[in-house]
Amino acid sequence: MKPRSINKFTRSISHALTEMFAPTCRCVVCGKDVFDATSFCADCSKDVIYNNGKTCKRCGVGIDGEEDYCENCAFDKIYFDKAYSVFSYEGAVQKAILAMKFNNLGTHAKAFAPYLVFMARNANLDYDIVTFAPMSRKSLRKRRYNQAQLLAKYFCNLQNKDELLVEAIVKHKETEAQEQLDKAQRKTNLIGAYKINADVKGKRVLVIDDVKTTGATLNECAKVLKRAGATAVYGLTVASRKEHFQYE
Repeated sequence: MKPRSINKFTRSISHALTEMFAPTCRCVVCGKDVFDATSFCADCSKDVIYNNGKTCKRCGVGIDGEEDYCENCAFDKIYFDKAYSVFSYEGAVQKAILAMKFNNLGTHAKAFAPYLVFMARNANLDYDIVTFAPMSRKSLRKRRYNQAQLLAKYFCNLQNKDELLVEAIVKHKETEAQEQLDKAQRKTNLIGAYKINADVKGKRVLVIDDVKTTGATLNECAKVLKRAGATAVYGLTVASRKEHFQYE
């Protein structure tokens, strides 16, 4: 079956969102009216690709071949315990996320949050604290909001768990934007950029972000959380970029 086809997973998530949450009004890609809770109009939904194929058993990214782990999880030091993504970072979802980040459309976070709730429930995620990938003060002043923080806020709000939201990590060091770097540079760019900002000792922490590519952001967050005493760190993102690496 083609990845873009309407399948059992697509139908189940659409039904669950409609049952659990009030419908949104506009498609997050083209702005057309939407009459259910999917956040995508009928035309744009054809270009939505769910991350429901074969995935890495550690980071949840889509993978090809017979292996169980992606290149990053197979060969790098991984600090987080497990990560999940709803969509593949391409097509309509990529357009919507880029608009959320760079076109002053932070409201898209409210449309994506129900998908994160669905994924967390579907994976039976158990956590004590919800936090988010941090931004530097300079970047925050420029963008005026942290889309990861908005996603985490709406994620908690939809479940009446606002008390779980904690700014557990802060970014105290300015770095290059991850999206401007190649794969090797992403892995080293954030080293030493984060520090702990809350008591996480003995806690299971859920880190929310918009996109996971190499997983460098989540891994650096998990490293400082684990060193501060967190017992488990899970990642949850709207989308992740499929890994096409093949072992030789």
